[in-house]
Amino acid sequence: NAQAEQRALQSEAKIASLQRQLLWLQRQIFGQKSERLSDLPGEVLPGLDWSVPSEAPPPPPVAIPPHTRQSASKNGSQTLDWPADLPRVEVLVDVPEAERTLPDGTKLVRIGEDRSLKLAFRPQEYYLKEIVRPRYADPRQPRLGVVQELMPPTLVPGSKFDDSFMAHIVVQKFVYHLPLYRLVEHFGSRELRISLQTLSQLVMSCGQRVIPLVKLMNQRLLHSGCLCTDDTPLKMQSAGRCREVRVWVYVGALPQAPPYHVYRFSPDRSHRHPQAHLADFEGVIHADAFGAYVTMAEASPTTVTWGACWSHGRRKFEELPGNEDGLRDWVLGQIRKLFLYERLAWKHGAETRLWLRQERELPVVDALYERLRAAVASGQILPRSSLAGAIGYLQRYEKHFRAYLSDARMRMDNNPAERALRKLCIGRKNWLFVGSETAGESMAALLSLTQTCRAMGINPQSYLEDLFRHLQDSPAKDLAQWLPDAWQARQSTSATAPEPLPVLPDDAPPSA
Repeated sequence: NAQAEQRALQSEAKIASLQRQLLWLQRQIFGQKSERLSDLPGEVLPGLDWSVPSEAPPPPPVAIPPHTRQSASKNGSQTLDWPADLPRVEVLVDVPEAERTLPDGTKLVRIGEDRSLKLAFRPQEYYLKEIVRPRYADPRQPRLGVVQELMPPTLVPGSKFDDSFMAHIVVQKFVYHLPLYRLVEHFGSRELRISLQTLSQLVMSCGQRVIPLVKLMNQRLLHSGCLCTDDTPLKMQSAGRCREVRVWVYVGALPQAPPYHVYRFSPDRSHRHPQAHLADFEGVIHADAFGAYVTMAEASPTTVTWGACWSHGRRKFEELPGNEDGLRDWVLGQIRKLFLYERLAWKHGAETRLWLRQERELPVVDALYERLRAAVASGQILPRSSLAGAIGYLQRYEKHFRAYLSDARMRMDNNPAERALRKLCIGRKNWLFVGSETAGESMAALLSLTQTCRAMGINPQSYLEDLFRHLQDSPAKDLAQWLPDAWQARQSTSATAPEPLPVLPDDAPPSA
């Protein structure tokens, strides 16, 4: 009888586990993919207190530049907008000459016109840039040799491709996620025959040459002292079949941090890779509970602080198939309160942010952990259930989940790094894999530059074209001037600078 009861209990536990798996699979196939929850009952999320201390400084005013509001469509939304300097091509649609002449020979007089604007497209142009370098010599003294200007500097010396074309290929692959074989087909439709191997070598060469600049970006980012980081798998060609490699991303977590997105490639997910990336780092790391970050925080508690991500903790409850005793919805409601308070806290300075966390968020965190401990102590939660795993994750790293409450620099989530990785994931679905470790390093370097440009609102084609044309001719001490933010500041300065006055000859009259 005892053995039968034991087998029955094991069977019931197995059936319950399989039912949870079935519900999870059904949700993956038929349910919503978004983690946004809008169906929580009202008692889970009561009214929040948005008041702040009266002595807290108000948020700085935001200057809105003057603009002209365009007329909206009938449904209340603007359907089309274009810049004022967009080129225009006038197309005349006129009445035939015969219809503008009356039977008695009188000519109709043009009394006006109607103009309609339509957004049009013409295929982008590819052209050959023929570089002419005249040679000069003294016919009287042939032994003096020939004088000729050197070839203009380029990123890949001796290449048949101009820097503008190289930048175009990089933007198409790493901004618009077009695999190279599709670009080969596109060029074929324009009667340009370029092999896939040629394009692959071109992209890899461009990536290898910008690695020193990306290393400088990484140094400045680590110097900011507050990072968000995450990683994602990627496939790499290998003998027999593709094997899994890793790409890591590092994003500044402070508003005044350099606006860089730095991607790093590694052949596996060993702890030594992020530890090597962050070898000289001192400050705060926002990340998931990957063992490398936990080890770093425990080995150097005075120099490195690991802040656990509440989005990761929330996700484990959001993915639960059931709502045992209302605990799942209650936990999600409490975490939503924290995120709403954080949205308010980051609109103020560091002092007010800490006050809000201590007065508003700390009681929510205390109540959350108190109920989780009571749920575990009740003995009604199966030790190997999904709910037990979600609770255990929050309890195991409680100190790191609470760390942001006492440090104004820290965030409560790692979402900036996850958003940065999403760009890579979109590309991964299209170009599928990298060919070698060298190609992976080149991919990470070019992805760092293009995605940093996107984050800063820089046109990546303009930036890369200028960078590729001058990087090889720029000394190492001037490398910092080609960082995306420095390049953007230089472009803004040159755009707003007044035109220089013309230089007049010394004998010009005063009236000139």
